[in-house]
Amino acid sequence: MSTSPFWQVNLRMRVLPTLKSLLAGAVLFAAVGVAANASAQTRLHGMNAHGEHGSAGGGGYTNWSGGATTHQGRHWADGVNGGNFSGHNSYSKNPDGSALANFSNAGHTSAGGNFAGNGSYSRGTNGSWSGNSQSSGSGPHGSYATSTSTANGVTTHTATATNANGQTYDHSGTYTQGQGYNRSASGPNGNYNTAVTNSNGATSRNTNATNASGASYKGNTSYTPGQGYTHSASCTNASGATVSCN
Repeated sequence: MSTSPFWQVNLRMRVLPTLKSLLAGAVLFAAVGVAANASAQTRLHGMNAHGEHGSAGGGGYTNWSGGATTHQGRHWADGVNGGNFSGHNSYSKNPDGSALANFSNAGHTSAGGNFAGNGSYSRGTNGSWSGNSQSSGSGPHGSYATSTSTANGVTTHTATATNANGQTYDHSGTYTQGQGYNRSASGPNGNYNTAVTNSNGATSRNTNATNASGASYKGNTSYTPGQGYTHSASCTNASGATVSCN
């Protein structure tokens, strides 16, 4: 039995992934050529890299035709220790100003964790956006999940995380365009709530917080153009007695 020299084996390891990338690019180019008409303009892009820590690659195309724009893209990565990542994204814009975008990603870490995310958003002809996205992950140190949605000028976000000891942290927030936002969170160390409002040029912020022992803080800060800031606060200890906030 003959043995191939080291340089021949190494050459094969470097050339084969490159040939695969070229073949994938050729298939993508052919697909775009069939879909596009003679007046369309299309730009292709791609990359491929290999090294001692793993390999990565990606590619996509953008097409302009009749005042419309369409984009498609994909990407991936593989680590030598077993981690991997892959995903895709797309975007389209119509002559009337409406648009649609979406993405999806997922991966696995070498330590045994998993993560994923996806979302889809659209823009109407009046420029308003709506849609939602989600993400999640889990591993030796715990897990998390998030969600964000937008509609009619209101964006809402929620998140939950649990550590390796089973302790859970929750967070939520809402933003209303031109009016303000509020957010709250709770966990083993306590909870808080903050609300910011805008009205007639004045901005006001109210905050309430309570720690794990039961001590609390309540504060208000307001700003009026031409008049300046005002601030007030009150605090209690774990027994509910009023104490200094300093």
